[in-house]
Amino acid sequence: MLVKMPAAADRLFEVENDFSDSPAHHRKSNIAVSLICSEAERLGLQVKVYKGLVFEVLKDERRVGFLQNSPDNSAVYSYCAKKKDLAKLILQQGGVPVPEGAIFSDRQGARDYFESCGWPVVLKPTDRSHGTGVTTGVETHEHFDHAWEEAIKFDNKVIVERFLCGYDLRVIVIGGRAVSAYARLPASVVGDGKQTIFELVEQKNRQRLRNPSARLSPIRRFDFLLRTGRSLDEVPGRGEYVQLASVANVSAGGDAVQVIDHIDAGVLETALKAARCFPGLAQVGVDLIVHEQDSCVSAQVIEINANPTISSSVFPSYGRPVNVPRALLEFVFDESRAQPEKRSPVLAPARPYVLGVGSRRFPRDVHSQQELLFQAAYKQNLEIDEVDGQVFSVVGQNHSVMFYKGMPERTNVVSLKISRDRELVARVLQEAGLRGSGEPGQLTGLYQYRTLVIHGRVVACLYGGAHSGNVDERCHYDKVRHDVTDMVHPAFVKLACRSVESVFNPYLAGVDILAADISVSPERQRWLVIDIYCNPSLELHHFPGQGVGRDVAGSLIRSLFPQVVSGECKPRCVHALISGELQGVGYLNWVQRQAICYGLGGWVRNLDDGRVEMLLEGPPRAVDAMLVRARTGHSRAQVSRISVRDQPGTNHYGFGIKN
Repeated sequence: MLVKMPAAADRLFEVENDFSDSPAHHRKSNIAVSLICSEAERLGLQVKVYKGLVFEVLKDERRVGFLQNSPDNSAVYSYCAKKKDLAKLILQQGGVPVPEGAIFSDRQGARDYFESCGWPVVLKPTDRSHGTGVTTGVETHEHFDHAWEEAIKFDNKVIVERFLCGYDLRVIVIGGRAVSAYARLPASVVGDGKQTIFELVEQKNRQRLRNPSARLSPIRRFDFLLRTGRSLDEVPGRGEYVQLASVANVSAGGDAVQVIDHIDAGVLETALKAARCFPGLAQVGVDLIVHEQDSCVSAQVIEINANPTISSSVFPSYGRPVNVPRALLEFVFDESRAQPEKRSPVLAPARPYVLGVGSRRFPRDVHSQQELLFQAAYKQNLEIDEVDGQVFSVVGQNHSVMFYKGMPERTNVVSLKISRDRELVARVLQEAGLRGSGEPGQLTGLYQYRTLVIHGRVVACLYGGAHSGNVDERCHYDKVRHDVTDMVHPAFVKLACRSVESVFNPYLAGVDILAADISVSPERQRWLVIDIYCNPSLELHHFPGQGVGRDVAGSLIRSLFPQVVSGECKPRCVHALISGELQGVGYLNWVQRQAICYGLGGWVRNLDDGRVEMLLEGPPRAVDAMLVRARTGHSRAQVSRISVRDQPGTNHYGFGIKN
């Protein structure tokens, strides 16, 4: 065998597991869904399958939503795990060993990097799973060009990183505990001196049919075999190991070898450390390359999977089966775990979106969802850690919260999946008795209302004018947008909050309701909950056409950081002189926009000597961040020096451009 395994695991290959009699062969649904649901029923739990890969398991009053393999996973951390470049960055920041490499969008830049390396590389798209688009062991220019074409088909960004020698190991971590660890061997056959490689592959694929997991992924990939100049028509010698594919994924025809009882403790600790970098994931698949030489064992993490297949642990080709479904269910229903806080539905109107006399609000239509949250966070003197253009963390004294666009980490992937499927939303609401009153054909004459729910509280409501009456048409708020938060009837508050609960309680949600009058009890009129959004627009409520603008971004930040009290920190005021190539490149307008984003007051102006003068006033962390931004953030300005001095506050609430 070309792949070195843990020495103690050699005996595992003496007998291949035979799962011919497993009832999993006769399942009617996805194998992961079937395994978890069957185990739940064995444990006396209730199961409700909604659609496809979405289902829930119930114990008494506790509902846990599942999306295929995993329960209650954060949608934000799931996104970060899926994006290989983001996952690698998060791992590096957490001090987890990863292979050195870089990310490229252009072939020539990647090729130049490859030529400078001096070692074999791996090419893989940043956004694919199951080994799709991945090529390993690239050593020649010809092989590199082929690998590039394969990767770029699936994403416009490609990771080029060092190829590591060793065996491929996936560790399944549930609730901070390593419950399974299986080596993943590339698709291969062993010669008998009689049959061709093709015939051996056909024979092995027939053997894989005895395994409920392996049968899903017959051997079909032969890139490693062809790269070594061999043919499917060759007859390998008796006992000769023939590797067929370059990737080790079971989904690419590989074999799973359960080695949890034979893995070095240091390797498992590396996997646990990697899993801790993604705290929003109840279950994490940590993929490592493990290198063993004499008594020295090292491991580096190559990928993170937020939805790792569980069937390879239950049905390994070799080694003892591990009941991952039971481990998952025992974890999510563990009574010692903190249970979600139950909150009574209430109307808690967001504060008016006015930060002071003169206003530090954004101009209309010139900001992003993130900027509203940045502004709200800086107003509370919190820090922002930008991971990339769409992912960032708000950092407080005791904890941090990661966001994807405007969605906080405490929204789970099951909620997001449901909200993106209107048919599924309707079914979940219907089964919860929350869909509406009357028939869909009786919706004419109803009006559109968007309620915004944050952690079980309705913080804002918009009126959007008349709806067409067509149940297939979404609500629109581009023409009419009036704030009616103070008019919402308590029964509609309860209805909105219960609707959010029915889709597994996303922390932030927009609920679209059709009603004749939101200020009148739903019992006295026709109504329909038509949509639920897990990443609703905050802008709608900040900038209504009529009525009070609501600082819903501020409500979200204060809810996530309850220990932060507005006005608790003393404002800082600084005067700054900026030198460099600054004038005539739009620098002043850019500074104004950034200062508003940071929630700062003050002004900026050009000086006759070519410098720029600036006054900043506001929360200390916002001032510090703005000074860093002023030096490096503008694409066309070249800042050579910034001199800063603190001065007494001026109570300057607006931010303007002086002549």
